[in-house]
Amino acid sequence: MTLRFLQILGLGLAILAAAASPGADEGQARLGPTTHAALPRTESELWLVPSSADRSLRATSTSSGLAAAVRLYGSGDHSGALAALRKVEAVEGLAEYAAFYKGMAQLRAGSLPEAKTTLDALVARKPEGAIGSAAILAQGEVAEAAGDHRSAVTIYQRLADDKQQVTDAVLSRLGHAALAAGDRKAAAEAYVRLYYEFPLTDAAVNAASRLPGLQDQIVRTGYKGDLGRAAMLFGARRYADARSAYQELQRHVSGDDREVADLRIAASDFYLKRYAAARDALRPHLDRASRKAEARFFYLSAIRELGQHAEYVMLTRRLVQDFPDSSWSEEALNNLGTHYIVTNQDEQAARVFGELYERFPTGARAERAAWKFGWWSYREGDFATTIRVFESAAAGFPRSDYRPSFLYWTARAHGGLGARTQAESRYRLVQTDYGNSYYGRLAEKRAPRKADLPAADRVVTASHQPAAPDGPQPPTAGRIRLLLAHGLYDDALAELRYAQRQWGTSPAIEATIAWAHHHNGELRRAITLMRRAYPQHLTAGGQELPVEIRQVIFPLIYWDLIRKHSTPRNLDPYLVAALIAQESTFEPGARSVASALGLMQIMPATGRRLAQPLGIKGFSTAMLTNPEINVRMGTLHFSRLVQQFGGTHYALASYNAGENRVIRWKAERPGVDEDEFIDDIPYPETQHYVKRILGTAEDYRMLYGRDGGRPLSAAGIGR
Repeated sequence: MTLRFLQILGLGLAILAAAASPGADEGQARLGPTTHAALPRTESELWLVPSSADRSLRATSTSSGLAAAVRLYGSGDHSGALAALRKVEAVEGLAEYAAFYKGMAQLRAGSLPEAKTTLDALVARKPEGAIGSAAILAQGEVAEAAGDHRSAVTIYQRLADDKQQVTDAVLSRLGHAALAAGDRKAAAEAYVRLYYEFPLTDAAVNAASRLPGLQDQIVRTGYKGDLGRAAMLFGARRYADARSAYQELQRHVSGDDREVADLRIAASDFYLKRYAAARDALRPHLDRASRKAEARFFYLSAIRELGQHAEYVMLTRRLVQDFPDSSWSEEALNNLGTHYIVTNQDEQAARVFGELYERFPTGARAERAAWKFGWWSYREGDFATTIRVFESAAAGFPRSDYRPSFLYWTARAHGGLGARTQAESRYRLVQTDYGNSYYGRLAEKRAPRKADLPAADRVVTASHQPAAPDGPQPPTAGRIRLLLAHGLYDDALAELRYAQRQWGTSPAIEATIAWAHHHNGELRRAITLMRRAYPQHLTAGGQELPVEIRQVIFPLIYWDLIRKHSTPRNLDPYLVAALIAQESTFEPGARSVASALGLMQIMPATGRRLAQPLGIKGFSTAMLTNPEINVRMGTLHFSRLVQQFGGTHYALASYNAGENRVIRWKAERPGVDEDEFIDDIPYPETQHYVKRILGTAEDYRMLYGRDGGRPLSAAGIGR
């Protein structure tokens, strides 16, 4: 690609950027720190987790017998659970849970009259929250066990009629009880609701098998529900099921609904990799369908997969010409750019992504297009276009995952033009919004220290913002804290989800859910939820969040083992910990789709090769799930990659994408700076992998280093 082309396209993008020249005052003013909600004044408002002192007190008190009783019940020792519950029935704040588990243990032990008495009394109290719904369900189960199916139907119907409490389990039980009671009409209504309202559940599959025998009880008024169900299956990427649903609809619908069914069947075939079938099914719709753009999009996508590349490019161009404002044209341009990347036509890819960003500057693919085109411009030395594109995108997408890279490379481009003041301004913005991230730390190395900055430019941390007003907590907050204090995480999670449905969610509730999953050993889910609850952890003031919250985002297990095998090989143990966090989230039994195993995700063939120099005899694949052996092998393998490539970032890329690819990437761009090499990695997964590990290593160092937090033991998170 010529600089002339970049400059011409850059002129069009300048309109979008709304800046007359790189570093213009207008552009400078437009970009500022991301606005986050101010953090609450006290730690207790950040979440509903009881204090560590309260948790310790509960663990040593006599009331901790409730948790022991629940464990006995869960293990199937119902008589043991009943004996333990007799000692804790009056536990303060959790009497409803003591009564619930007493009733369930009585039910499982076959003491039906006693179970009925216990659960009837509990339901009569009308406890608020998830325990209320659970008690009613249990009440119905007792009625079923006693053969009183009509009473069970009445009980389940109460829950089914409540939009906040109805679930697939409720409808499944209602249908089962109604059939047993001989009420085929009620059974049909329950199974129809289950089939249409919860099509993604296993219970819906059972409902589908029941409905043919209940057809005489079902009055069909149209196919709107069937279309909605098929759309839900398609949206959930259940393409085989969606195809079957739409195929059944073809016989019954006409007009627009028939067209939708035809197109979705073809699209399902495409996603199921039946490209020829998709192509053939779409041909009749290319010119006469009201959804011609969609039909043509999937048609050209199918012929691309069938290897007809020249025709694919031609049809993409025609689609964009005929439907210049359609989202299908946007998607087609995005795919065309990807096609050129895959076929090693980088200049053509850059042209397409530049066009995509110019045509759809606020579209679903605009962020990616801006990154691809702006990065190509930077590589070509056209820093002015880089600045215009990246500053426009950073302003237009303030919550984008690309934003830190937009801002950082804008700063680098300003530096490339010799505009030091503008470069420092952008570096400071990266530090402000993303100080605790990969790009924030890169910016810190290049920008002046805080102490050297004028007061107006210094980072304003979350704790220095005006405090947010106290938000209302759910009325069950006290019970949730007690459940967590007793280690009853599953019950606490049920109460938290009920609170979300009934009263709405909040960062405090999401953070509490994350903490409960963390202590249940579900680390990946906990990380995702806590990041979403408090995105402020990325900002320059993120380290002021409580240590316990940051430890959920950055869990660290097997620390002694990591240090033991990292230090002798001259590896940074925090980097190795970050690598393990990315590879397996500290799950020793983790297995990838490629059959890599264990903490450091070692392939069996690699493990077999490493066993000999380590003196491990009788190697077997099962050994890779042993934390000691896995980390020992993984650190040897990684240290060899560091030595081979002469850099940690190269070694990380190789660990993820393979040695041959890194050799090729180094040869293609010899001598480039580390940050440029990383962002030039053509595989998004590998690029993200390297940046995430390098950034997380510093988070671990800050959190768990000297005077930092204490790493958890495996036993400390419910394993």
